[in-house]
Amino acid sequence: MDARTCYEMLLDGVDLKNGNIIFNDHKISTKTFLKNIEDFASNLKELGFNKGDVLTIYLPSCPQALVAFYACSKLGIVANFVHPLMPIDQLKENLKQTNSKGLMYFDILIKNHSTLASLNQILINCSISNYVIFRKLFFMAFSSYKCKTDKRAIKYSKMIKPPKSGLTTKLEATADDVVCTMHSGGTSGVPKIIELQNRALNELSISLEKMYTRKIRGGGNEYSLVALPVFHAYGLGVAVHTCLTNQYSLVLVPNFKPKTFNKLIKKYNVTFFAGVPIMFKKMMEQKNFQGKHLAKLRDLWAGGDVLTEPFVEHFDIILEKYNSPARLFRGYGLTEVSSVCAANTFENYRPYSCGKAIPNTKIEIWDEENNLLAPNTIGEIAVCSPSVMKGYLNEVNGFVHKGEEKWVKTGDMGYMDEDGFLYIMDRRKRSIKINAINVFPSEIENLVKQIGAIDEACAVPYHYNDKTYIKLYITLADKSYNQELLKKEIINLCKKNLIKYSVPRMIEIIEAMPRTNFGKIDFKNLELK
Repeated sequence: MDARTCYEMLLDGVDLKNGNIIFNDHKISTKTFLKNIEDFASNLKELGFNKGDVLTIYLPSCPQALVAFYACSKLGIVANFVHPLMPIDQLKENLKQTNSKGLMYFDILIKNHSTLASLNQILINCSISNYVIFRKLFFMAFSSYKCKTDKRAIKYSKMIKPPKSGLTTKLEATADDVVCTMHSGGTSGVPKIIELQNRALNELSISLEKMYTRKIRGGGNEYSLVALPVFHAYGLGVAVHTCLTNQYSLVLVPNFKPKTFNKLIKKYNVTFFAGVPIMFKKMMEQKNFQGKHLAKLRDLWAGGDVLTEPFVEHFDIILEKYNSPARLFRGYGLTEVSSVCAANTFENYRPYSCGKAIPNTKIEIWDEENNLLAPNTIGEIAVCSPSVMKGYLNEVNGFVHKGEEKWVKTGDMGYMDEDGFLYIMDRRKRSIKINAINVFPSEIENLVKQIGAIDEACAVPYHYNDKTYIKLYITLADKSYNQELLKKEIINLCKKNLIKYSVPRMIEIIEAMPRTNFGKIDFKNLELK
């Protein structure tokens, strides 16, 4: 078990000679980044932050968020990551739940900063201008125009300068201290606050490096493109911490725009990208996606939502066309185990699967009494991993103990084949009970997406006369297709391949699917329609 903090692992693994962080086309050297962490930690200490206190990071993916995270890791302060567009009332409740002491925010995302004054927090105001050189005055003027600042807030630019007192800090945290809290739907569908320890994120990095027979260490010339939000474990744990501690440089993208994203891949010769399926889909739709620059890509991971096999095949054909060694690999994970716990690799790959468990991690399929099921039998996915959470904030439950092992029941339904490859059927909380029969929406969605005219699909329950039926929402890839004929084709396909309870009673064609903050289809929103 790794006995370091995330801060210590960063110092041990970062590329001091060639490493850097790109933000808004500006380059921040690793040496500057590390100095900012040290000065930020010293200023936190001078502001009265002590081990066990909570600093809320109300920021997008930006250098300020990473500096704060590693400074917190050094001092034993908990970094409470929240979505930077969370409504103020919801933020206020979160601060109360976590007993937060300070709040970092991005100036242009808050119209009137005085609204934060009532939150009883030490406020730290961050700006795009903190890490730009050539357009600094422009961004400062833009911020002044867009928002009404509050003089009570401390400027981030002051936090990354040595304190006037000359105060410096020593390592105060341990591997077992909680380094951050993340927010998730939990494994049962009820929103929860998850506590992750330094040890958990470090073990994730170690396991992902072991997963490859070829080493993933970068050495300055490898870039990870970070479009996943750092307030999500997949973004922080994989795209940032694993990459930094394996000598990768980072390209931080706070707002995913596929055309711009493709330009960045070409400009910085990006080699690694972890994303959700919708990102890959939108990237591929752009004219500037294809080209010789794809040859630099080495590792592409997709998780967090359904990724169809036809799409994977199409994507890989384009990569092969430009002699890229990369392939688009499915993975599987959840915040409770610091994100990834299974993934396909070059050494272990199977179509339609999410790969095998990563090193040091166990995955099993259980029945409702937590008994191990035979291969190829559908049940609930359970995970035992050294990167597991400490627990849910203010809750004692969250684990199933088997001997000395702590297992997390994921709430996801799936099966494993005889060779240990994992296949996802559906979220347990998304399974729909019709006449005591479990109907899996993803089974319906994956089937109908075989029809070329359909782009995306989402199956949800609807209720009529005290009975439950399936309603299917679809978006079109080919809008010239006769819609009535398409609906008949869907019904016939479902009748032929699914149990009768899975056949949609209603089909509605919409312009675009609603999405969650993480880019997943917001099926709960569709259920309310």
